[in-house]
Amino acid sequence: MIKRWLMIFALLGPLPLRAAPKKEILRVAYFRPIFGHVHRNPSRYSSSLTTISCGHPIKVLKLVPAKGRPVTVFNKVWHFVKVGPYEGYIDGKYLKEKKPNCFQDRYPKYFDALELDLTELYYWGRLYDQYVFGKSRVK
Repeated sequence: MIKRWLMIFALLGPLPLRAAPKKEILRVAYFRPIFGHVHRNPSRYSSSLTTISCGHPIKVLKLVPAKGRPVTVFNKVWHFVKVGPYEGYIDGKYLKEKKPNCFQDRYPKYFDALELDLTELYYWGRLYDQYVFGKSRVK
């Protein structure tokens, strides 16, 4: 059976490879909330690639299409970003052009005394993903 598949692939020849879109850095932005996530997909319900904290520099990327292959444009609210070795998506409302005045920068001794571990950072970031910002219309 394996020989038959090898024979079929040999007769077909090499398949053309599609060129991946190139990524250009648009700007560097800073993360605004105290904790958050870089997501695998442009959705607050998607899986997390990494956890980040307030003031973390983030490279906002632009996808430049390779020849003959259009780039899918997602919701314009979400930005394609690079944080360390991870490339994913962050909601645009959490990004700021200038470094924000963060809680952990203002009160470093208090923040260090909390002794948060990675699991707690993850859950606090997930809380910010689910939190709805804005004013209530309830009267």
